[in-house]
Amino acid sequence: MNLWLRFALRDLRSGLQGFWIFLSCLALGTAAIAMIGSLAASIERGLDEQGQPLLGGDIEFSLVHRETTPAEYAFISSKGSVSKVATLRAMAVAGEATTLVEAKSVDGNYPLYGTLDLSEGSADFGAQGGVFGAVADPLLMGRLGLKVGDNIKIGTIEIAIRGLIKTEPDRISDGIILGPRLLMSQQGLEATGLIQPGSLITWRYRVKLGDPAQMHAVLDEAKTKFPDSGWRMRDRNNAAQGTDRFIERLGYFLTLVGIASLIVGGAGIANAVSAFVGRKTASIATLKCLGARSRDVFGIYLTEIMLVSLIAIALGLAVGAATPWAAGAFLGGIIPLPIAARVEFAPLAVAGVLGGLVTFAFALWPLARTRLVPASALFRHRALPVQGWPPKRDLVAIAVALCAIAGVVFMSFDEPKITALYLGGLVLSFVVLLGLAKGIVGLAKITPRANSAVWRYAIANIHRPGSASASVILALGLGLTLFVTLALTDRTISAELKSGIPEKAPAFFFLDVRNDELAAFTASIGAQAGVTGISTAPMLRGRIISVKGVAADKAQATAESSWALRGDRGLTYSDTLPTGSKLTAGEWWAQDYQGPNLVSMVDEIAIGIGVKIGDEIKVNVLGREVSAKVANLRSVNWRSLGINFVMVFSSGTLKSAPHSHIVTVEMEGGDEAKLLNTMARAYPSATAVRVKDAIGIVSDLLGQMLTAIRGASVLTLLTGVLVLAGALAAGLSDRLYDAVVLKTYGASRRQIIGAFVIEYAVLGLAAAGFGILVGTLGSWFLAKFILEMPWSFSFMTAALTALAAMSVTVAAGLAVTWGALSARPAGYLRNE
Repeated sequence: MNLWLRFALRDLRSGLQGFWIFLSCLALGTAAIAMIGSLAASIERGLDEQGQPLLGGDIEFSLVHRETTPAEYAFISSKGSVSKVATLRAMAVAGEATTLVEAKSVDGNYPLYGTLDLSEGSADFGAQGGVFGAVADPLLMGRLGLKVGDNIKIGTIEIAIRGLIKTEPDRISDGIILGPRLLMSQQGLEATGLIQPGSLITWRYRVKLGDPAQMHAVLDEAKTKFPDSGWRMRDRNNAAQGTDRFIERLGYFLTLVGIASLIVGGAGIANAVSAFVGRKTASIATLKCLGARSRDVFGIYLTEIMLVSLIAIALGLAVGAATPWAAGAFLGGIIPLPIAARVEFAPLAVAGVLGGLVTFAFALWPLARTRLVPASALFRHRALPVQGWPPKRDLVAIAVALCAIAGVVFMSFDEPKITALYLGGLVLSFVVLLGLAKGIVGLAKITPRANSAVWRYAIANIHRPGSASASVILALGLGLTLFVTLALTDRTISAELKSGIPEKAPAFFFLDVRNDELAAFTASIGAQAGVTGISTAPMLRGRIISVKGVAADKAQATAESSWALRGDRGLTYSDTLPTGSKLTAGEWWAQDYQGPNLVSMVDEIAIGIGVKIGDEIKVNVLGREVSAKVANLRSVNWRSLGINFVMVFSSGTLKSAPHSHIVTVEMEGGDEAKLLNTMARAYPSATAVRVKDAIGIVSDLLGQMLTAIRGASVLTLLTGVLVLAGALAAGLSDRLYDAVVLKTYGASRRQIIGAFVIEYAVLGLAAAGFGILVGTLGSWFLAKFILEMPWSFSFMTAALTALAAMSVTVAAGLAVTWGALSARPAGYLRNE
């Protein structure tokens, strides 16, 4: 080992000439994994460290529609300090302007953790001259044209804006909000008249425990003592549950792309090492003439390669380690998440280990040729390149390294099935590409001789000894596959963004329309100019607590359907099949049905949670458990944005429970602002959600995901181009010699260029076909299992991406080999 290291260090004194592609491929791949892992870990750490202020307590108990019973509140308050918070959507009116706000009432204990920071004014919620106070998001002031001290109307009362919110500590725990925040006292909220039976209000009870270590014990006790409460319990470790999942899925996706980029970079490493061995043939032969054993020659150059890899890995890890600070400095306004900027050793270790293993695995095969270089090669100016399989011990070492890579990837993710499919796809891609390369080389050998000398030379270049055809097809095929995968994934997310609003969508959803106001409300809307359609449905909130007798948190569900078992869902009842639904199994109940409770479920959700007709579903509504048998399944066109629910019950099941109604309004050519102002003044307890605004908020989140994916695409593109350049450079010396000989015998530059174009085009077309096929499968896999959104395919997108990359291949091939066309014959011919 000392001998290997000494010789390797001496050889490196001459610099890193010829290693730049190697360094770039490895540094880019390692940096991609390190950056993604470090940022995700920093966000997760930030969420964990800030769990108490983000949640607003150590534990939170939340209920929809109702407050706690005296017994429930007594239990909660016995565990520590309690802060009671209520959130609901409401309409704010100021002069002629109207907008949706996210109203939130707090008590004197708010916030239990963290600080409510104001940029202006004070948090004075008390009544002065009969007017309660509030603090608001500056966005609300801009929308309504207000300043601190002005009044707005909420519900039936005027409220004075006495301050502007700078930081709301528990903002992220509320999930997606559709309007600017308005913070007030509980007395102020009660005075608005918005609290009505069935109103869509979420009551949250945050607890600051006397002994935080008892957190899990308190939650278990609450489940035991109040099994039918229907409350949702959270602790400080999952303060931002939806955000956690979003970051997890996006990080999972980007890490898989980074690993694929590193593996593609492995092909570049193999090409670079192959070129390195070719350059060192004379040195290898000299060492063997001086008595060096093959194992020592192999060890010297393996040590040298691994030393160089340490430089590339260190560069990649340095970039990854700095990412949390860079993200905090430059993306703080874009990523509304706490980033705990520090060196995240775990993801850096994973990236470093993967970088080292990929280098070892992909360098061994070309390095094995050093064992086969004969000492006599020293006395030959040009020797045929060494071909054939490496010795068995090297093949075993390569297999062990690949298994270690798979093991590290498996340990890094929590979904072994998806990870196994992904790794299997990578392995299969390599096998198929190598088979494709062998097939093209074999086909070129048996192709009849063309009449054109240019065509004969181009075809001969594909199968001649030492040809880089296999390397080029492998590098280009892997690169094109990634390009097509990311292009189609980009299209999938873009299609999701563009499909948010269908051609005929409602203009508004009105929530919390009271039973006693429904008839007058719909009549008033119908009289407004431009209104073309009105739909109504009763609406409650409830949570699935068991499926076929199994608790919801223990029920088996697919990734696409598991969301239905988490948190509260909208519920309704109906005598008729809702518009936009189509029965796929079973029959709808009669309009005058009076029997046992029945429920209709969306078919894709029912299948995902293992439910069929006749099975029992149990939900908790307003603290009461309601059981119903599945009577039928139906498909729903959710993209129509009409009124529809995952679960629709028979009328007798929920009709007697306190509830409100949801109303959708379709408009053509009307004045939406005027309608909104009119209805907000006439029915202050009803809340209007403008469909375009709501979809815009969700679109912004998807847009951020799309930006991240495009960033990954840029890294992948750079890696692919470098890998391709390495594959072409590996055979550059042969190109130079061939060009000199051809020019000596009278070949023109145009003929040599034509031969190169034909050769690269044949290889590029083969790789493009593979890239389109496998890239399409890859994008479908990512959309279905990772991003969990509908897959959008376009053959034109895939084909144009592949053909554009193939054109770049031809151009890159000509650029790399251009020097061969200008080489002077004398320097080469003197050696013959």
